[in-house]
Amino acid sequence: MKTSSYEELFQKARIHFLFHHPFLSVLALSIPTIFASNSKSAFETDGISITVDLEKLDKYSEDELTYLYAHTLLHIVLKHPYRQKTRELKLWNQSCDIVVNNTLSTFKDVGSMPQDEIFDETLKDKCVEEVYEILYKEQEDENEGASEEKEDNEAKVTPDEKGKLKAHIYDESKQDIQEVADEKTSSGELEKLNGIIIQALSIAQKNRTDYSGMLVEIDTLIKPEISFYDVLKEYLVISTFEKESTFSKPNKRFAHLGLYLPGTKKQQEQLEIIVALDSSSSVSMEEYKKFLGVIAEVCEGFYEYKVQILPFDISVKEELIVSFDSFSSLESLDWHIPKSDGGTNFDAVLRYLKTTDIRSNDLLLVLSDGEFEISEALVSQTLFVLNEKKNLRKFEQYGRVIEFLV
Repeated sequence: MKTSSYEELFQKARIHFLFHHPFLSVLALSIPTIFASNSKSAFETDGISITVDLEKLDKYSEDELTYLYAHTLLHIVLKHPYRQKTRELKLWNQSCDIVVNNTLSTFKDVGSMPQDEIFDETLKDKCVEEVYEILYKEQEDENEGASEEKEDNEAKVTPDEKGKLKAHIYDESKQDIQEVADEKTSSGELEKLNGIIIQALSIAQKNRTDYSGMLVEIDTLIKPEISFYDVLKEYLVISTFEKESTFSKPNKRFAHLGLYLPGTKKQQEQLEIIVALDSSSSVSMEEYKKFLGVIAEVCEGFYEYKVQILPFDISVKEELIVSFDSFSSLESLDWHIPKSDGGTNFDAVLRYLKTTDIRSNDLLLVLSDGEFEISEALVSQTLFVLNEKKNLRKFEQYGRVIEFLV
Protein backbone atom coordinates (compact mmCIF):
# COMPACT_ATOMS: atom_id res chain seq x y z
CA MET A 1 0.00 0.00 0.00
CA LYS A 2 1.35 3.43 -0.88
CA THR A 3 2.16 6.06 1.73
CA SER A 4 -0.76 8.22 0.60
CA SER A 5 -3.12 5.29 1.16
CA TYR A 6 -1.81 4.83 4.67
CA GLU A 7 -2.22 8.52 5.35
CA GLU A 8 -5.85 8.18 4.30
CA LEU A 9 -6.18 5.17 6.59
CA PHE A 10 -4.85 7.15 9.57
CA GLN A 11 -7.15 10.03 8.72
CA LYS A 12 -10.04 7.56 8.72
CA ALA A 13 -8.92 6.26 12.14
CA ARG A 14 -8.88 9.80 13.53
CA ILE A 15 -12.42 10.38 12.28
CA HIS A 16 -13.43 7.08 13.88
CA PHE A 17 -12.00 8.26 17.20
CA LEU A 18 -13.84 11.58 16.82
CA PHE A 19 -17.22 9.82 16.79
CA HIS A 20 -16.48 6.96 19.19
CA HIS A 21 -13.66 8.22 21.44
CA PRO A 22 -13.28 12.02 21.47
CA PHE A 23 -10.57 11.55 24.11
CA LEU A 24 -8.42 9.60 21.63
CA SER A 25 -9.39 12.00 18.86
CA VAL A 26 -7.78 14.96 20.67
CA LEU A 27 -4.59 12.95 21.13
CA ALA A 28 -4.54 11.66 17.54
CA LEU A 29 -4.99 15.15 16.10
CA SER A 30 -2.33 16.68 18.37
CA ILE A 31 0.42 14.04 18.59
CA PRO A 32 2.75 14.16 15.52
CA THR A 33 2.79 11.01 13.36
CA ILE A 34 5.99 10.36 11.41
CA PHE A 35 6.41 7.75 8.66
CA ALA A 36 9.90 6.25 9.01
CA SER A 37 11.74 2.99 9.66
CA ASN A 38 11.47 1.47 13.14
CA SER A 39 13.92 -0.91 14.78
CA LYS A 40 11.25 -3.18 16.26
CA SER A 41 7.51 -2.54 16.07
CA ALA A 42 5.30 -1.10 13.34
CA PHE A 43 4.35 1.68 15.79
CA GLU A 44 6.92 3.21 18.13
CA THR A 45 6.91 6.27 20.38
CA ASP A 46 9.47 8.39 22.18
CA GLY A 47 6.76 9.90 24.39
CA ILE A 48 6.30 12.98 22.21
CA SER A 49 5.52 11.61 18.74
CA ILE A 50 4.59 8.35 16.98
CA THR A 51 6.79 6.78 14.31
CA VAL A 52 5.07 4.41 11.88
CA ASP A 53 7.06 1.92 9.76
CA LEU A 54 5.02 1.40 6.59
CA GLU A 55 6.85 -1.80 5.66
CA LYS A 56 5.63 -3.46 8.85
CA LEU A 57 1.94 -2.65 8.39
CA ASP A 58 1.01 -5.18 5.72
CA LYS A 59 0.29 -8.03 8.16
CA TYR A 60 -2.39 -6.01 9.97
CA SER A 61 -6.00 -5.38 8.97
CA GLU A 62 -7.54 -1.92 9.01
CA ASP A 63 -9.26 -2.59 12.35
CA GLU A 64 -6.00 -3.85 13.83
CA LEU A 65 -4.14 -0.73 12.70
CA THR A 66 -6.81 1.42 14.36
CA TYR A 67 -6.25 -0.55 17.56
CA LEU A 68 -2.45 -0.20 17.38
CA TYR A 69 -2.84 3.54 16.83
CA ALA A 70 -4.98 3.83 19.98
CA HIS A 71 -2.55 1.55 21.84
CA THR A 72 0.41 3.81 21.07
CA LEU A 73 -1.52 6.96 21.98
CA LEU A 74 -2.18 5.50 25.43
CA HIS A 75 1.54 4.85 25.90
CA ILE A 76 2.03 8.59 25.40
CA VAL A 77 -0.83 9.79 27.60
CA LEU A 78 0.33 7.47 30.40
CA LYS A 79 3.91 8.72 29.91
CA HIS A 80 5.29 5.20 29.72
CA PRO A 81 8.58 6.20 28.02
CA TYR A 82 9.43 8.59 30.88
CA ARG A 83 8.45 6.21 33.66
CA GLN A 84 10.92 3.53 32.60
CA LYS A 85 13.91 5.17 34.33
CA THR A 86 16.52 2.44 34.97
CA ARG A 87 14.23 -0.52 34.34
CA GLU A 88 15.09 -3.16 31.72
CA LEU A 89 13.69 -2.05 28.34
CA LYS A 90 12.21 -5.32 27.07
CA LEU A 91 10.42 -6.15 30.33
CA TRP A 92 9.24 -2.54 30.62
CA ASN A 93 7.75 -2.73 27.11
CA GLN A 94 6.00 -5.95 28.05
CA SER A 95 4.60 -4.43 31.24
CA CYS A 96 3.36 -1.30 29.45
CA ASP A 97 1.71 -3.35 26.70
CA ILE A 98 -0.15 -5.44 29.29
CA VAL A 99 -1.43 -2.30 31.05
CA VAL A 100 -2.53 -0.61 27.80
CA ASN A 101 -4.21 -3.72 26.39
CA ASN A 102 -6.09 -4.29 29.65
CA THR A 103 -7.26 -0.67 29.49
CA LEU A 104 -8.33 -0.93 25.85
CA SER A 105 -10.26 -4.13 26.62
CA THR A 106 -12.78 -1.89 28.43
CA PHE A 107 -13.22 0.36 25.38
CA LYS A 108 -15.87 -0.18 22.72
CA ASP A 109 -15.33 0.48 19.00
CA VAL A 110 -11.55 0.82 19.20
CA GLY A 111 -10.63 -1.65 16.46
CA SER A 112 -9.41 -5.23 16.91
CA MET A 113 -6.47 -6.34 19.02
CA PRO A 114 -3.93 -8.16 16.78
CA GLN A 115 -3.15 -11.79 17.64
CA ASP A 116 0.50 -10.95 18.31
CA GLU A 117 -0.38 -8.51 21.12
CA ILE A 118 0.30 -9.63 24.69
CA PHE A 119 -2.70 -9.71 27.00
CA ASP A 120 -2.83 -10.71 30.67
CA GLU A 121 -6.21 -10.30 32.34
CA THR A 122 -4.78 -11.50 35.67
CA LEU A 123 -2.86 -8.21 35.96
CA LYS A 124 -5.85 -5.94 35.37
CA ASP A 125 -6.21 -2.76 37.48
CA LYS A 126 -2.49 -2.61 38.29
CA CYS A 127 -0.22 0.30 37.38
CA VAL A 128 2.74 -0.41 35.10
CA GLU A 129 5.27 -0.28 37.95
CA GLU A 130 3.35 -3.02 39.79
CA VAL A 131 3.15 -5.17 36.65
CA TYR A 132 6.88 -4.75 36.06
CA GLU A 133 7.72 -5.92 39.58
CA ILE A 134 5.48 -8.99 39.19
CA LEU A 135 6.99 -9.93 35.83
CA TYR A 136 10.51 -9.29 37.10
CA LYS A 137 10.01 -11.69 39.99
CA GLU A 138 8.44 -14.29 37.68
CA GLN A 139 11.42 -13.93 35.36
CA GLU A 140 13.83 -14.55 38.24
CA ASP A 141 11.94 -17.69 39.25
CA GLU A 142 11.93 -19.22 35.78
CA ASN A 143 14.77 -21.42 34.61
CA GLU A 144 17.08 -19.39 32.40
CA GLY A 145 16.21 -19.85 28.75
CA ALA A 146 13.07 -21.90 29.45
CA SER A 147 10.80 -19.47 27.61
CA GLU A 148 13.05 -19.62 24.55
CA GLU A 149 12.33 -23.33 24.13
CA LYS A 150 8.68 -22.63 23.29
CA GLU A 151 7.59 -22.84 19.69
CA ASP A 152 7.13 -19.53 17.89
CA ASN A 153 3.66 -20.56 16.75
CA GLU A 154 2.49 -21.37 20.29
CA ALA A 155 -0.62 -19.45 21.31
CA LYS A 156 0.29 -16.07 22.78
CA VAL A 157 -2.75 -15.96 25.04
CA THR A 158 -4.57 -18.82 26.82
CA PRO A 159 -6.97 -18.97 29.78
CA ASP A 160 -5.53 -19.68 33.22
CA GLU A 161 -7.13 -22.04 35.77
CA LYS A 162 -9.66 -19.34 36.69
CA GLY A 163 -10.63 -18.74 33.07
CA LYS A 164 -8.82 -15.40 32.85
CA LEU A 165 -6.80 -14.82 29.71
CA LYS A 166 -3.09 -14.84 30.35
CA ALA A 167 -0.15 -14.37 28.01
CA HIS A 168 2.84 -16.70 28.05
CA ILE A 169 5.07 -15.37 25.27
CA TYR A 170 6.18 -11.83 24.53
CA ASP A 171 7.27 -11.10 20.96
CA GLU A 172 10.37 -8.87 21.11
CA SER A 173 9.45 -7.33 17.77
CA LYS A 174 6.45 -5.74 19.53
CA GLN A 175 8.62 -3.36 21.57
CA ASP A 176 7.01 -0.03 20.76
CA ILE A 177 8.46 2.21 23.51
CA GLN A 178 11.81 3.77 22.73
CA GLU A 179 14.32 4.24 25.53
CA VAL A 180 14.48 7.94 26.30
CA ALA A 181 16.20 10.15 28.85
CA ASP A 182 14.39 13.03 30.53
CA GLU A 183 17.20 15.42 29.66
CA LYS A 184 16.69 14.72 25.93
CA THR A 185 13.21 16.18 26.07
CA SER A 186 12.93 19.92 26.53
CA SER A 187 10.66 21.38 29.16
CA GLY A 188 8.78 23.13 26.36
CA GLU A 189 7.92 19.83 24.67
CA LEU A 190 6.74 18.29 27.93
CA GLU A 191 4.69 21.38 28.74
CA LYS A 192 3.03 21.17 25.33
CA LEU A 193 2.34 17.45 25.86
CA ASN A 194 0.76 18.15 29.25
CA GLY A 195 -1.48 20.74 27.61
CA ILE A 196 -2.66 18.17 25.09
CA ILE A 197 -3.29 15.60 27.83
CA ILE A 198 -5.22 18.12 29.94
CA GLN A 199 -7.42 18.94 26.94
CA ALA A 200 -8.04 15.24 26.31
CA LEU A 201 -8.61 14.63 30.02
CA SER A 202 -11.35 17.25 30.18
CA ILE A 203 -13.20 15.29 27.51
CA ALA A 204 -12.50 11.96 29.19
CA GLN A 205 -13.97 13.23 32.46
CA LYS A 206 -17.31 13.66 30.71
CA ASN A 207 -17.25 9.95 29.89
CA ARG A 208 -16.15 8.48 33.23
CA THR A 209 -17.76 5.11 32.46
CA ASP A 210 -15.35 4.52 29.59
CA TYR A 211 -12.19 6.03 31.04
CA SER A 212 -12.55 5.70 34.83
CA GLY A 213 -9.65 3.25 34.97
CA MET A 214 -7.20 5.88 33.67
CA LEU A 215 -8.41 9.17 35.11
CA VAL A 216 -6.70 9.01 38.50
CA GLU A 217 -3.39 7.91 37.02
CA ILE A 218 -3.43 10.54 34.26
CA ASP A 219 -4.33 13.25 36.75
CA THR A 220 -1.37 12.21 38.91
CA LEU A 221 1.00 12.30 35.95
CA ILE A 222 0.12 15.80 34.77
CA LYS A 223 -0.41 17.56 38.11
CA PRO A 224 2.05 20.42 38.69
CA GLU A 225 5.27 19.60 40.49
CA ILE A 226 4.55 20.46 44.11
CA SER A 227 7.08 20.14 46.91
CA PHE A 228 6.53 16.96 48.89
CA TYR A 229 7.17 18.87 52.11
CA ASP A 230 4.57 21.50 51.19
CA VAL A 231 1.95 18.76 50.67
CA LEU A 232 2.96 17.02 53.90
CA LYS A 233 2.89 20.19 55.99
CA GLU A 234 -0.46 21.22 54.53
CA TYR A 235 -1.91 17.87 55.55
CA LEU A 236 -0.42 18.10 59.04
CA VAL A 237 -1.80 21.59 59.57
CA ILE A 238 -5.30 20.64 58.41
CA SER A 239 -5.44 17.34 60.31
CA THR A 240 -3.95 18.76 63.51
CA PHE A 241 -5.17 22.34 63.80
CA GLU A 242 -8.43 22.28 61.84
CA LYS A 243 -11.40 23.39 63.92
CA GLU A 244 -13.95 20.74 64.86
CA SER A 245 -17.61 21.02 65.89
CA THR A 246 -18.44 20.63 69.57
CA PHE A 247 -21.54 21.14 71.77
CA SER A 248 -19.29 21.91 74.75
CA LYS A 249 -18.82 25.33 73.21
CA PRO A 250 -22.18 26.53 71.79
CA ASN A 251 -22.35 28.79 68.76
CA LYS A 252 -23.00 32.27 70.17
CA ARG A 253 -24.35 33.57 66.88
CA PHE A 254 -27.64 31.71 67.38
CA ALA A 255 -27.92 31.81 71.20
CA HIS A 256 -30.23 34.86 71.13
CA LEU A 257 -32.68 32.83 69.02
CA GLY A 258 -32.78 30.10 71.62
CA LEU A 259 -30.97 27.70 69.31
CA TYR A 260 -28.35 25.46 70.89
CA LEU A 261 -26.01 24.79 67.95
CA PRO A 262 -22.45 23.46 68.10
CA GLY A 263 -19.51 25.83 68.10
CA THR A 264 -15.97 25.10 67.06
CA LYS A 265 -12.66 24.53 68.73
CA LYS A 266 -9.17 23.68 67.58
CA GLN A 267 -8.33 19.99 67.74
CA GLN A 268 -4.85 20.72 69.15
CA GLU A 269 -2.60 23.64 69.97
CA GLN A 270 0.64 21.92 68.93
CA LEU A 271 1.74 19.30 66.42
CA GLU A 272 1.64 15.87 68.04
CA ILE A 273 2.51 12.86 65.89
CA ILE A 274 3.63 9.27 66.26
CA VAL A 275 6.01 8.16 63.51
CA ALA A 276 6.16 4.49 62.48
CA LEU A 277 9.61 4.26 60.91
CA ASP A 278 10.19 1.27 58.63
CA SER A 279 13.72 0.00 59.28
CA SER A 280 13.26 -3.38 57.55
CA SER A 281 15.55 -4.95 54.95
CA SER A 282 13.39 -3.84 52.02
CA VAL A 283 14.30 -0.21 52.80
CA SER A 284 17.79 0.72 51.64
CA MET A 285 20.18 2.67 53.87
CA GLU A 286 19.85 5.70 51.58
CA GLU A 287 16.05 5.56 51.78
CA TYR A 288 16.25 5.13 55.56
CA LYS A 289 18.37 8.27 55.90
CA LYS A 290 15.83 10.18 53.78
CA PHE A 291 13.02 8.99 56.07
CA LEU A 292 14.91 10.38 59.06
CA GLY A 293 15.31 13.61 57.12
CA VAL A 294 11.54 13.81 56.66
CA ILE A 295 11.07 13.75 60.44
CA ALA A 296 13.60 16.56 60.92
CA GLU A 297 12.01 18.64 58.14
CA VAL A 298 8.53 18.26 59.62
CA CYS A 299 9.68 19.46 63.03
CA GLU A 300 11.45 22.50 61.58
CA GLY A 301 8.15 23.61 60.04
CA PHE A 302 6.32 23.96 63.39
CA TYR A 303 6.94 26.13 66.43
CA GLU A 304 5.57 23.62 68.94
CA TYR A 305 5.67 19.87 68.42
CA LYS A 306 5.76 16.57 70.21
CA VAL A 307 7.05 13.53 68.33
CA GLN A 308 7.51 9.87 69.13
CA ILE A 309 9.42 7.63 66.70
CA LEU A 310 8.64 3.89 66.64
CA PRO A 311 11.24 1.98 64.55
CA PHE A 312 9.86 -1.36 63.35
CA ASP A 313 10.55 -4.36 61.15
CA ILE A 314 8.84 -7.59 62.24
CA SER A 315 8.28 -5.96 65.64
CA VAL A 316 8.47 -2.53 67.25
CA LYS A 317 12.01 -1.92 68.50
CA GLU A 318 10.92 -0.65 71.92
CA GLU A 319 14.50 -0.14 73.11
CA LEU A 320 15.07 2.27 70.18
CA ILE A 321 11.91 4.38 70.58
CA VAL A 322 12.74 8.10 70.60
CA SER A 323 10.53 10.87 72.02
CA PHE A 324 11.24 14.58 71.76
CA ASP A 325 9.47 17.92 71.56
CA SER A 326 10.14 21.56 70.76
CA PHE A 327 11.83 22.06 74.17
CA SER A 328 14.22 19.13 73.71
CA SER A 329 14.84 19.30 69.98
CA LEU A 330 16.65 16.90 67.72
CA GLU A 331 19.93 18.78 67.98
CA SER A 332 20.09 18.21 71.74
CA LEU A 333 19.32 14.49 71.62
CA ASP A 334 21.30 11.45 70.64
CA TRP A 335 18.60 10.02 68.44
CA HIS A 336 20.66 7.71 66.25
CA ILE A 337 18.28 4.91 65.23
CA PRO A 338 20.10 1.95 63.67
CA LYS A 339 18.57 0.23 60.65
CA SER A 340 17.68 -3.44 60.92
CA ASP A 341 17.63 -6.23 58.33
CA GLY A 342 14.45 -8.04 59.28
CA GLY A 343 11.13 -8.41 57.51
CA THR A 344 8.17 -6.01 57.72
CA ASN A 345 5.15 -6.43 59.98
CA PHE A 346 3.08 -3.27 60.34
CA ASP A 347 0.47 -5.14 62.37
CA ALA A 348 3.06 -5.25 65.16
CA VAL A 349 2.97 -1.42 65.26
CA LEU A 350 -0.81 -1.41 65.57
CA ARG A 351 -0.76 -4.01 68.33
CA TYR A 352 1.85 -2.00 70.21
CA LEU A 353 -0.15 1.23 69.89
CA LYS A 354 -3.21 -0.48 71.36
CA THR A 355 -1.24 -0.90 74.59
CA THR A 356 -0.63 2.86 74.79
CA ASP A 357 -2.96 5.80 75.47
CA ILE A 358 -3.22 6.76 71.79
CA ARG A 359 -6.48 8.45 70.79
CA SER A 360 -8.45 8.02 67.58
CA ASN A 361 -7.81 11.64 66.53
CA ASP A 362 -4.04 11.36 67.10
CA LEU A 363 -1.94 11.21 63.96
CA LEU A 364 0.16 8.19 62.99
CA LEU A 365 2.72 9.01 60.29
CA VAL A 366 4.04 5.91 58.50
CA LEU A 367 7.37 6.25 56.68
CA SER A 368 7.87 3.15 54.56
CA ASP A 369 8.17 1.57 51.11
CA GLY A 370 4.78 -0.06 51.67
CA GLU A 371 6.00 -3.65 51.36
CA PHE A 372 3.55 -4.98 53.94
CA GLU A 373 -0.11 -5.89 54.43
CA ILE A 374 -2.56 -4.73 57.12
CA SER A 375 -4.85 -7.14 58.96
CA GLU A 376 -5.20 -5.33 62.31
CA ALA A 377 -7.64 -2.44 62.78
CA LEU A 378 -6.12 1.04 62.66
CA VAL A 379 -6.07 2.85 66.00
CA SER A 380 -5.98 6.47 64.82
CA GLN A 381 -6.00 8.66 61.74
CA THR A 382 -3.08 7.52 59.60
CA LEU A 383 -0.93 9.14 56.95
CA PHE A 384 1.18 6.83 54.77
CA VAL A 385 4.29 8.43 53.25
CA LEU A 386 5.61 5.87 50.76
CA ASN A 387 8.60 5.90 48.44
CA GLU A 388 7.31 3.11 46.18
CA LYS A 389 4.73 4.24 43.63
CA LYS A 390 3.53 0.68 43.05
CA ASN A 391 2.21 0.52 46.63
CA LEU A 392 0.28 3.81 46.70
CA ARG A 393 -3.10 2.39 45.72
CA LYS A 394 -2.87 -0.42 48.24
CA PHE A 395 -3.23 1.89 51.24
CA GLU A 396 -5.79 4.42 49.99
CA GLN A 397 -8.55 2.52 51.82
CA TYR A 398 -6.77 3.01 55.15
CA GLY A 399 -5.91 6.72 55.10
CA ARG A 400 -4.23 9.52 53.20
CA VAL A 401 -1.29 8.42 51.04
CA ILE A 402 1.54 10.70 49.86
CA GLU A 403 4.34 9.62 47.53
CA PHE A 404 7.85 10.52 48.64
CA LEU A 405 10.51 10.31 45.94
CA VAL A 406 13.89 9.56 47.47
